[in-house]
Amino acid sequence: MTTVTPALAQPTAPPAAAPAAVEAPIGLGDKVVLKVWREPTWSDAFPVDPTGDVVLPRIGRMRVVGMIPSALEDTVRTRLAAYLRDPNVDLIVLRRVAVLGAVNKPDVLFVEPVTTLQDVIAQAGGLAEDGDPNRIEILRNGERVPVGRWKDVASRPAENVLSGDQVVVGRKNWLSRNALAAVSSVAVAASVLLSALAR
Repeated sequence: MTTVTPALAQPTAPPAAAPAAVEAPIGLGDKVVLKVWREPTWSDAFPVDPTGDVVLPRIGRMRVVGMIPSALEDTVRTRLAAYLRDPNVDLIVLRRVAVLGAVNKPDVLFVEPVTTLQDVIAQAGGLAEDGDPNRIEILRNGERVPVGRWKDVASRPAENVLSGDQVVVGRKNWLSRNALAAVSSVAVAASVLLSALAR
């Protein structure tokens, strides 16, 4: 009788770890949102001033521009340990982004890093009637950064939107905005021409 030896399962490699998200550095005009457990008077949103500093409760003025949020959170937790035992600190940084062009409510917004480009534009009231969803670009440090077709980038996290960026929505061309009027004009002209030829 032949004995069948069961095949040994081959060891499988552990799944590769997902790459860690790259944190954008804090920029001028951003807002540092600090929450300290059981200390409501220390919890608030604090703007980064034009010099790159922020003034935080108990800590005072500190230079934060160029820091990544996680490093700032660690620093704040360490500094507050002089006043609290094991301080429970949550800190996020809202990015300052301007939305301009063919949107219903152009404005300067403060958005979280996980906000999508679609959400950013929605917070500005959405596309105006003459807004072209495929003519969106980002102005960054004086340079234009195209973001591609709307259907490709609408739900992408706003990781490509940095502090100080301007999201600009272009307008549709004249033909797209006046297609119905153009067709009506052509129809009227054709009708007049046909009437003239029929006489």
